[in-house]
Parts: sequence; C-alpha cells; structure tokens
Amino acid sequence: MKKVLLLLLFVCNIVIVHAQKLHIDGKVSDLRKKPVENLTVYLLKTKDSSIVNYTATNKEGKFSLKMDELKEPSILRIDAENLSYSKRFEKIDQSLSLGDIQLEKKAVINIDEVKITVSPVKIKNDTVEFNASAIKVRPDSKILELLKQIPGVEVGNDDKITVNGKDVDQVMVNGKPFFDKDGKMALQNLPADIIKNIQFTTTKTKEEELSGKPPKSQNTTINFNIDEKKNKGFLSRLTLGYGSDKRYEGSGLLSYFKGDTKISILASSNNINSKSVSADDVFDNMGRIRGAGTQTGGNGIQRSTTIGLNYNDKLGRDADLDNLSVKYSNSTLETRSKVSRTTLLPGYTLKTDSESNGDNETRQYNFDSSARIKLDSLTNIYISPSFSKSENFSFNRSQSSTLRDDKRLNESTSSSSTNGESNTFSPNIYFSKSLKKKGRSISATINTSISESNDNNINQSQNTFYNQTGTTTDNRDQLQKNKTQNNNYSFSAGYTEPISDSAIVSLQLEYSSKVSRNSIDFNDFDPVTGQYSKYNTVLSNSMNQTINQLSPELSFSLFKKKFNLWSVANLDISEMTVSSVFKGQQYDLQKNFVLPRYTMSFQYVFSERTRLTVSNSSSFNIPGAGQLTPYKDESDPLVTYTGNPDLKNTWMTNSNVSFNRFNIIKNFNYYINVGFIYRNNDVINYTKYDDAGKQIVTYDNISGNKNLTVGTGLTKIFKWQDKKLTITPRFSLNYNYNNGFINGQAFKSNSYSFNPGLNLSFEIKEKFSIKPSYRIGYNISKYSNYNIDRVNTTNQSLKLELTNYLFQSRLVFGNDFEYNTNSNIAPGFKKDFYFWNTSLGYSFFKKQLTAKVKIYDVLNQNQSVRRTITDSYFEDREDLILKRYIMFSLSMKLNKFAGKKRK
Repeated sequence: MKKVLLLLLFVCNIVIVHAQKLHIDGKVSDLRKKPVENLTVYLLKTKDSSIVNYTATNKEGKFSLKMDELKEPSILRIDAENLSYSKRFEKIDQSLSLGDIQLEKKAVINIDEVKITVSPVKIKNDTVEFNASAIKVRPDSKILELLKQIPGVEVGNDDKITVNGKDVDQVMVNGKPFFDKDGKMALQNLPADIIKNIQFTTTKTKEEELSGKPPKSQNTTINFNIDEKKNKGFLSRLTLGYGSDKRYEGSGLLSYFKGDTKISILASSNNINSKSVSADDVFDNMGRIRGAGTQTGGNGIQRSTTIGLNYNDKLGRDADLDNLSVKYSNSTLETRSKVSRTTLLPGYTLKTDSESNGDNETRQYNFDSSARIKLDSLTNIYISPSFSKSENFSFNRSQSSTLRDDKRLNESTSSSSTNGESNTFSPNIYFSKSLKKKGRSISATINTSISESNDNNINQSQNTFYNQTGTTTDNRDQLQKNKTQNNNYSFSAGYTEPISDSAIVSLQLEYSSKVSRNSIDFNDFDPVTGQYSKYNTVLSNSMNQTINQLSPELSFSLFKKKFNLWSVANLDISEMTVSSVFKGQQYDLQKNFVLPRYTMSFQYVFSERTRLTVSNSSSFNIPGAGQLTPYKDESDPLVTYTGNPDLKNTWMTNSNVSFNRFNIIKNFNYYINVGFIYRNNDVINYTKYDDAGKQIVTYDNISGNKNLTVGTGLTKIFKWQDKKLTITPRFSLNYNYNNGFINGQAFKSNSYSFNPGLNLSFEIKEKFSIKPSYRIGYNISKYSNYNIDRVNTTNQSLKLELTNYLFQSRLVFGNDFEYNTNSNIAPGFKKDFYFWNTSLGYSFFKKQLTAKVKIYDVLNQNQSVRRTITDSYFEDREDLILKRYIMFSLSMKLNKFAGKKRK
C-alpha cells in the first residue's frame, strides 16, 4: 500500500511540474519608485476578457505569474488605487522578465469593445475578490452559475463546492447567512445580475473574526456582495405540484432587500421526503439521486411542513443583527424494516431475524439569533441566544427471533407508544477588546445550555426464552416515565499578546459546570384498577451527576509566508460527583481527574496553491456515569447492563497529514489525506450470551484499537469554446483494528475497506450536460477466535445524470439513472436494482412560469438494502422507502430589483 501511495504522489507531481511551463516576472514600484506590496497582477484574454491567471506582489514588489503557452492575444494588468499598468502580448511562447515596472495614473483600457475600468480580480491578504461584471453568464442565471465560471472553483456532482481544492463550509450574502450558512438557499434562488463581487477567504470562528486572530481553519468562506444600486427589491419563487398516489409538493420563498435590511419568508409542504424549500432547476423538490438509490429524506416515507422567517439588519451605527430566524416544522414518518443479523462468537454464531414498523410525528419550534454590538472602535460584544422546543409522538411494533444452528433460543414481540417533549435554551455571549498595542487583546466568553425532556412510554412485550432446562417467559406491560435535565455552564477569560509581527501567545482560563439529573420510573399495569399504578422498584432508577472542571490553556501561533504553526496545551482539572438509586439502593461515586490534552498543527506553503498540513492531537475521555456505577440495569428483557467502577480513562491520539495542490492554469488539482487514530484503555462492552441468547453486558478497558484512513483524488478540467469536460477519480482506504472480549474470550478483528471511484462531467453551455460516475466498494473483515474467520462483501454503483436544454433553455429534459448491486446479501434481500428519475419542463411568460411533468423511480425498483460489518457481527437491512409516482407541477418566479439589468 505504501508503494501505491508513493507512486500516485510521484505521478501527480510529474503532471503538475510538467504543466507549469512559463512565467512572467517583474518588480512593481509607485510614482516615487518605492516597491508596492499586495497589488493584484492578472492576465486576460483579449477576445473575451476571461482570466488566464492572477497573483499578487510581495513586500519587495516582486511577482511571478505562472502560465502555459498562449497563442492568442492577451493583456497583463496591474491595478492600484489610482495607479495602473498594462502590457499587451500577441502571443506568449516563452518566459518573460519585465524588470522594473513603474505604475502610471489609471486609464480606461479597451479590449475588443470591452472597457475595463475596475479590476476583475483583487487580492488582499487571504481574501480574493472577483468582480461579477467581468464574469459572463446568461441573464436569468442564479449566483451558482457565477461560481462555476471563476478559476479554481469546482462544483461537484454532489453539489460540494471547493475553491483551489479547499472545501467551502460557509456561503454568505453581504457578510451574513441567508437562512443557513451552507448557502444552498442563496445559491439556488438569488439572481446573478444583482451581485457586485464575490469574495473568497479562509473561514474564521467568531472569536478570530472579532479579535483579529489569524484563522486556523483549512476551509473557505464565500461572500456575495449585492450591488448597492440593486440592493433594493424582492425575489419570489413558488412551486405547486400534485401526482399519483396522492403525492404532492408545495414550496415558496419571498425575500425583500433594502440596504442592510433583508427579510425572507419560506414555506414548504410535501409528502415526497423533501425537507428544503430550495428547489432543483430540473426536478424541483423531488431532488436528484442521493446515496445508494435512496431519496433525499432517507429511509421511510415522510410528510413534512415547514414555515420560517429570517431577518438581517443594521440596528444602528454600532449594532448589527447578523441573524434572527424563527422556524416551525411538522413531520410524520412511516417506517418499516427487515433485518438479518449474524453475531460472531468463539464456538458458534447466532442469527437474529427481526421486523419492525412504526409511525412518528414530530413538531419543532426553533428561534435563533445573533447580534454584534460595537461599544467603541476597540470593543465588541457578540450575543447569540437560541431556543428550541420539540414534541414527539410515536408508535412502533417489532418482532424478532434468535437461532443457534437452526435451534430457536428466544423470540420477542413488542409494541410501544411514546409521547415526549423537550426544550433547550442557549444564551451565549462573547466579549473582545483590542488594546493599544497592535495584536494585544483580552476576551471573555459565557456559554450556557439549559435543556429538559419528558417522555411517557407505554411498552407491551412478550418475550420467550428456550433454555436447556425448559421455557421461561418475561412479559411486560409498563408505563415508563423519563425525565432528564441538563444544565451546562462555562465561563472563560483570555489574554493575547503578540511577541512579534507574526507570533502570538494566548493565555486562557475556563471554568465549566455540567449538571445532569435523570429519573426513570416504571409502573406496571394493574388489571384490577385498569391503570398503570403498580410502581416497579426493580427497574426504576435515578441518577444525578455533576462535573466541575477548571481548564488553564496556553496557545502559541506563528504565521509566516512559507509556514504556519499553532499549538494548544490544556490541563483539565475535574471533579465528578454521582448520586444514584437503583432497586431502592443508593450508589454514590466521587472521582477527581487531572488530565492533559494538546493540539499541534504545522502547515508548509510551497506556493499560493500548494500546501502540506501535519497535525496531531491527544486527549483523555472520562467514562460515563452509567458505565462507572455498579448497578444492574434490566429494563431491556433481551440485554442486561452492569457498570464497572474500576474503569480507567481512555487516552486517544489523532494524527493527520494532508497535501493539497491546485494548478489554476491547467485547471488541475489533487489531494492526499492520511489519518491515524490510536486508543489506549478503550472502554468496550464485555459481553456474554447465556443459553437462551440473552446478552449480559458489562464494561472493561482494552488497549491497541486503531484506525487508519487514506483518501486521495484529483480533478482535471478541459475547456474549449463553450464546452467543458471534468474528470474526477477518487480513492479511499479505511483500516480498523479492534480487539475485545466476547463470551469471556479475547477476539481480534481486522477490517479493510477499499473504495475507488470515477466521476465524469461533460457540458455544452446552455445546451447539454452529462455526468456519469462509477464507484465500487470492497469490504474485507478478518477475525481471530471466532467461529467465522472472514466476511467479504462488494457493492457497486453506476450513476448517470443527463440534462438537455432546448429552445434557448426554455425546454429542459432531465434524466437521472442509477444501478446498484451488493454481493453476499442474505437470502430474502434483493441484491441489485435500477433507479431512474425523469423530468420534462417548459418555461414561458419570459421564463417566469415553468410547467413540468416528473416521474420518480420510473421502473418502480427503488430499494434500500445495505450490509453493515462490525468487529462482532454483520447485518443485512432493508427499509421502506419511496416508490414510483408521477407528478405535474407549476413553478413561478418573480424578481424585481432597483436599477437596470446588466447587458
């Protein structure tokens, strides 16, 4: 395996080195002949003003712009605030050194009738900004189309966005969330022609943003700034659909903009497993293929309704309302499953077959807000209170039987109904003050979470055990009342001191208190009174737990042009107090811990788009109170749990190496990620099975469990005229080593997972796109001291997305096809199936109305069958999912903004 990885890395580097043929060098100075830092240098093609490449000047004013041979006319531009420089080339077939370049007063440049008055791209520190007017998209495009035209941006088949190979985890509008930070609502609904510029920057935490500390994240944030001339108006989108089997969908979004004020209202209701109001251009809320042939909403058939309000505003000169959102949702879920599990034991195997079905209804109320208050030019307060309430009603039925060598050991049938409610309130405050010395600051944080849940569960079950001495039964008809309270408080204060222009030291002290109270009361049914009035002392229990912790922290950060280094060391001084009652007996537990933890990360910057990151972290985990308390929990008739007060703390170390390379000239990037986790004194289940197949579980420590993951992939994009071909091979490897005890004997498990895949995408702009992909997964598990020494399985998935745009994109014909197959599935489960969605839509009335006919699962073969392999069992499972339906829908969009549309 090491040889394969080294060979892959070598081949990728050969390709990259070969791609970097030419460069243009120079040194830039101003009118006084002084070097100018952080000026944007970019090369444009004259025929369409598209960007070939861009870079920035260093402290000495020097730059090196890398490129390939260019046989068509181009122009080099350098822009400052009131100064500029330009040079035209008929062709570039060799590296060029322009020597000393002195900027001149800015002038308007014409490139084949296109006037360049502002830079199409600007670079400032870690932020790259693109001017939207320099990006050509069709007039009715969404802002997602803007992203696809920017060099270095890749939008994958799964809608995952990367910039120069780095993942995008936040998408903002005017620096604030548009409903959600993932930005899907904005990307699929906001029109491109209202955007002034698009900014790419490294993702920052709120603390880093307010204190000015350098970001430690490896991810990217995209921010769309709306043109001030068009930051007034509204956009709307409405979709209504009805189909066979009483399937329906309805969604609407209305947003109003005016300066800093933004108000958005959304509403959605459907029974086709869609949870979002954001609509796909081809399939509306039906969505595209996700996962192994299952729909977006997962297993089961769900009916959901959502209503939400989002509000952003500037409340005054020194107060910003980042976000205020209120959302209500109601969903009902119908589930049905069939499971076949084989449990591995030293001398034999157990086979458990089970079936279950249920209905669940959930109502959720969510309030979320965040605001920043600027007390003065150096002091900020950030507050983010949130509240959520959930109500749950469910009814479930199940039956199971366990066999050994075709001999029945036990069987069970049960039904349960649950009525529950939970509430959570989280007011959080962050304070930051910059001191007179640049980089010196103090900060304080208060985080609070107060939650409570109450559940009433009526459980009726009949359980039969076939022992060697005869047959025994354990039948129950009980009302179970659960009440849980969790109150978490933490306060931290920190001080940051710059020790140089690139090094920072921070000290922080945090105090936290976690208080939890949990009580479970069982009442048996009394046939005399007809009520659940017989209190069951044997099963009822309560537990109160308090953990007080003091954590001093020392951190160091060093940020240089070529490398970055940051490290954090903590000492957690904890006191745990537990008071519990089981079977009427009092159990008290008190433990004190002094546990260190640390995190270290080093990043080397080979170039602007080539980075190597190495990190390591280590920490201790304290066992849970239930695992430490030596009581016997018999609330489940098939499994008994007993705590172990002698458990030790688990120590875990996590190491990661990541290499990322992006070549903007060749539209080529690749990455290699390697991660390793090792655990010492891991807490495991020490499980035994009696003659009737009932589990008796306690807990123990064991060392040596480890996990290795390797992921690599590359993306190559070819562009010519209005065509684009993207090739994306991927490969991942996962290795797990686990050892433990079962039936009193030690076992070892080695599992390997190999997952190569290939994604392709070919597009002819505004006419046609095809996206085939193939993935194969090999899973191999080897066991020692089991009745079975090896379990293998292979799964394959072939997907094809095909979209045709006809009559100036008025007629859109979309098809999504998928074929899945699984080997070694247990009898009674289907091994393979085909899955096909199709859609035909026509836009009219200036493309403001769109009529569609859609067919979900055309062949009526959709399945949800999967195999799971662990260190002690393997399991085949089939779940109820949505089947074929046909639907007719009508969509309307109406956008109106101040100002004229761009031509």
